[in-house]
Amino acid sequence: MMKKISLTLLTVLAVSAIFPKSDTLLFAQGPSSSVVLERPIDAKYLNVGKKEYMLVFYGYVGCVKVCSPVLDNLNRFYSSDAFSKFEPFVDLIFVNLLPKVSQDQPDQFAKVFNANFIGVYLTEKELSGIDKELNVYFSKRIDDSFELDHSDHIYLIKREKDGKLTLINIYTTHPLNQASIIDDLTQYTQNH
Repeated sequence: MMKKISLTLLTVLAVSAIFPKSDTLLFAQGPSSSVVLERPIDAKYLNVGKKEYMLVFYGYVGCVKVCSPVLDNLNRFYSSDAFSKFEPFVDLIFVNLLPKVSQDQPDQFAKVFNANFIGVYLTEKELSGIDKELNVYFSKRIDDSFELDHSDHIYLIKREKDGKLTLINIYTTHPLNQASIIDDLTQYTQNH
């Protein structure tokens, strides 16, 4: 319990540091469980998909406490009738935060949950700055070098026509508010 409170406090402090002028951002989630950002990001490693939008989840290969349940929920959501009309426009990307695995393992891990999911391997160098760019929290565990403590948000990102990326929303996963994601995708893909 204390570890969860500490992790929550660290997340709140990180968001406060990144968005110091926002008095309401931490409480703007309301019933939608998302934070609307619509800002450009520099994440070249996300140039793996072909679709205009992507739902991105950051975790690590072999994570059974957080990643496996979230990816399983995302698979059920991605495979649902409610999501089917968005599937042609949305990639689901899993980004591995633990570079101690082989380069092909993140994609294999993602595809265990759904053959259409894309797994991305990042080097130590590529991981630097990811916390500031996207507010992804991750920290190596002291007691196990093959495990991480990490945030478990889902990011909705748009690939612009010029190839640049725009972070649209960040969603919480506890619970995964599918209706909020559907509403946002409906809004953003209405001209398709």
